[in-house]
Amino acid sequence: MYEGDKKYALRGTSKVKVSATEYEGGEFTFDENFKNAVLVFRQYAEKLWTQNRIEKWDR
Repeated sequence: MYEGDKKYALRGTSKVKVSATEYEGGEFTFDENFKNAVLVFRQYAEKLWTQNRIEKWDR
C-alpha cells in the first residue's frame, strides 16, 4: 500500500492444505512503516490478507 510516496508492506506465506485436516503457512508480518501507521491501515491489510491467504488449486 502507498500513501503518497510512503510504502507500507505486509509480507508472508500462503496457507496450503497438506492433508485432510492440516494446513501449513499463512503467517504474515508488517514492515516498520505499517507497524507505525494508523491502526485502520493495519486492520484493513490484515482483513485482505485473511480473505486471500489460502492457496486453492482446481483438480
